[in-house]
Amino acid sequence: MEKLRADKISQWVNGRLIGNENAVADKVSTDTRTLTKGSLFVAIRGEKFDGHDFIGEAFRKGAGIVLSEKEYPVSGDNAVILVKDTVKALGDLARNYIKLFDLTVIGITGSVGKTTTKEMIAQVLSTQYKVHKTMGNFNNQIGLPLSVLNLDRSHSVAVFEMGMSAMGEIDYLSRIIQPDIGIITNIGISHIEKLGSRQNILRAKLEIINGMKENGVLILNGDDELLSGLEGLLPMPVVFYGINDNCNVKGYGIESLGEKGVRFTVNIRNRDVDIFLPVPGIHNVSDALAAIACAIEMGITDENIQKGLIQYSSEKMRMNIVEYGNVKVINDTYNAAPASSMAALSVLREISGSRRSIAVLGDMLELGAYSEEAHKSVGACVAHENINYLVAIGELAKDYVVGAVEAGMDKKRILHFPDPESAVDSLRELIEPNDVVLFKASRGMHLDRIIEDIFEDANKK
Repeated sequence: MEKLRADKISQWVNGRLIGNENAVADKVSTDTRTLTKGSLFVAIRGEKFDGHDFIGEAFRKGAGIVLSEKEYPVSGDNAVILVKDTVKALGDLARNYIKLFDLTVIGITGSVGKTTTKEMIAQVLSTQYKVHKTMGNFNNQIGLPLSVLNLDRSHSVAVFEMGMSAMGEIDYLSRIIQPDIGIITNIGISHIEKLGSRQNILRAKLEIINGMKENGVLILNGDDELLSGLEGLLPMPVVFYGINDNCNVKGYGIESLGEKGVRFTVNIRNRDVDIFLPVPGIHNVSDALAAIACAIEMGITDENIQKGLIQYSSEKMRMNIVEYGNVKVINDTYNAAPASSMAALSVLREISGSRRSIAVLGDMLELGAYSEEAHKSVGACVAHENINYLVAIGELAKDYVVGAVEAGMDKKRILHFPDPESAVDSLRELIEPNDVVLFKASRGMHLDRIIEDIFEDANKK
């Protein structure tokens, strides 16, 4: 973060300044455990902790300025800025801070694929620009402003991911970053429990338009039936990507190379360009096409598009492939939705080949009334992909079992456990050398925690 004075911050967040108006901060923190000297500490009330209880500790660790909803005694060169709502103040600070920079802003939302698309775009654009991107999955009303406040004057492009679970959230985030380019990856059924229908999810995702600049460009997945139906209906230029004929940026000749990755061809500026992605799974082609569409808008050369994508690597717990002895593990435990789970099962089949395949699937959360149908569909996919064993974990996962059996899978090859810990011993017995094992579940299931337990003997060797 560039250095900011207390009086400027107070002005931006409409706060009341107490103490030294010349106090300076060049970093921002909401957690005193990671706070360093010279930071602005934002005291946020959480479900388990109240940041206001740690203001004294923040000052002792070297914070120069504190954003607070409560008055706090100030001494020395420090300052406290009083506001009604520190979360809103953090957003106001980010919204004003980003205006300091002359840069192109790219905002990404969608039901699945946001982080992968963000990483691919950042990788491709970094071949010609100095790129800032969302840290990890810092994509909510606290995380996004924190990512914005990590910008500095060296950056010429910023790529931000925007998540949501309710109406109005994308509107709020989009108005903070004011994208030049907006991207919607797809409209799935994640968070449908709160929003009620895919049409409502579409409306929520389209809130990205509300904050976009007047000359902004929207990039949409043309293979998504809800998004493709928007052609000619939006108040801005729209670019569609996908494999369907209606797409402006179209991929074809898609070929899976198993664990090595995927290759395909795309026509860029009237020239056929061969693309290689060094990550498994044909589903990654869609995210790569979104990155290519964005790269075209940003004037990236064909050669640099190829170079950027070939350098892409997936993040930890997102289709991360690890060897434990002679067992290959696909750790995709970061999150789960029906589409991403089916894509992961396809990758499991592609990678396993003639080796035994085991799908360890935990609950997919926040699906509401669609939960039973969604879990049954994924269970059926296990059978259709000819996966050798299904290990279902969680209360909702019972419907994986139902779907797999209805699709013809042998009951003897299916196990169900109420929680991850109760599955550890049985998985140790089931898994044999040369097996390929997929772990996939919603993040709230914490399925990643048992992987090390299951393979602890392999780790000691």
